[in-house]
Parts: sequence; structure tokens; C-alpha cells
Amino acid sequence: MAVGAIANAVEGDFDKYMSHFRSFLILGLRNHEEHQVCAVAVGVVGDIARALINKIAPYCDEIVAILLANLQNPALNRNVKPPILSCFGDIALAIGGEFTKYLGIVMNMLQQASTTTVPADDDDLVDYLNLLREGIFEAYTGIIQGLRGDGIADQFLQYVPHLVNFVGFVASDPNRTEDVTRGAVGVIGDVVHSLGPQVKTMLAQPFVKDLIHECIRSDNQQTQDVATWAKEVCIQHGILV
Repeated sequence: MAVGAIANAVEGDFDKYMSHFRSFLILGLRNHEEHQVCAVAVGVVGDIARALINKIAPYCDEIVAILLANLQNPALNRNVKPPILSCFGDIALAIGGEFTKYLGIVMNMLQQASTTTVPADDDDLVDYLNLLREGIFEAYTGIIQGLRGDGIADQFLQYVPHLVNFVGFVASDPNRTEDVTRGAVGVIGDVVHSLGPQVKTMLAQPFVKDLIHECIRSDNQQTQDVATWAKEVCIQHGILV
């Protein structure tokens, strides 16, 4: 946690320490038995990605491989999995187009995670599911914005139908939190902003309009702002909301 704070403070200058810190970070990411240590290590990857931006690229093959292995590890505490999904978004936003070499396998993981269901009467599992969905939407956001930043947002086009289906699935869940709803609306805005008319037909769904207007009516200013932006972007590209 201290190293994460230092990375946030010195930003790109942290690069000079990364070769020395790498081995300790990898140990933390692989520490399945102490899941809280593993979770902190995942968070530090996000801190470092935001600090180093594309300078983190040389370390990403190893980091992404470990994160993917962790997601598939049944022994890992489930609470570490939502931050891992979110971390993919941090990495994608940092390295932009270079993320394309991981895109297929990461999207496959996100699609698998998005099919997760839990009993509606188990409060702990419902809370976990909402955190998982937040992580999924954060991953999508980072990936889409990273690809758009390097002018290759079209690489994401093939995944839009599944994303829209997932948003519809989430919209039908009465137990979704406001954070999840805001995440869904934010991703809708990102997709439209990045791909424009190419996704017009796919997003012509009643639940898209309903989610945006639900967020506009929210008492939370952040939720209102995200929804207002998403609505404006949709209108600009001829998607009626």
C-alpha cells in the first residue's frame, strides 16, 4: 500500500524503481493463501498502471498472465476477483492499443464473469455479484477508452452485442446497486462515443433508455453527470434516448 501511494505521488518517475519492485509485486499477486495481500497487490497494479501509463507495458505479459490464472483458481477467495477484473481496465487504459494482444482472452473472461448468478435471498452473494459487475463495467470502460485513445476502437466492435446483452441482463435485476447502474450507463456512453453509428442498431433497446433516465433522476450527482453525458452522446449519434 505504501508503494502504491509512492507511485501515485511520483507518477512516471516510479519507472526507475519498477525493475526492483517487480519481484515483490509478483509474489503478492501469487499469494493465494493470504487473499488480502493478493487483493492489495492487485490494487497496486492499478496504482502503478495509472502512474507509469505506457511504461508499464514491458511488465504486462507477466502481470496479465498471473491475473488470468488467479481468476481461474478456485482456491482464491472470491472477493479478490472483482478488483482483478477492474485491474484489466486500468492496464488497458495505461497501454492503449498494446492491450490488443490480451483482448481476446480478457474479453472471454469478462464474458464468463458476466454470466454469474446468485440466489436473490443471499445478501452476501448479492453484494458480491454487484461488486463483480462493477469490476466488469470498469474493465469494459478502461478497455474501450484505451482502444479509442489509440484510434483502434473498432477492435471492440465484435464484443458489443455481448456487452449490450449483459447491460440488459443487469437492467432486469432488481437487486443491482446504483454503482452498477452508473457503470452500465457509463459503458453505454463510452461505446457510443467510441463507435458511433456502428452501434446504433444494437443500442436501440428500451432498457438503454430506461437506465439512462433512471440515472438522470438519481439523487447522486456523479450518477446524474454520467447519465447526462451518456444521453448527450447518444443523441449526437442519432440514438434516441
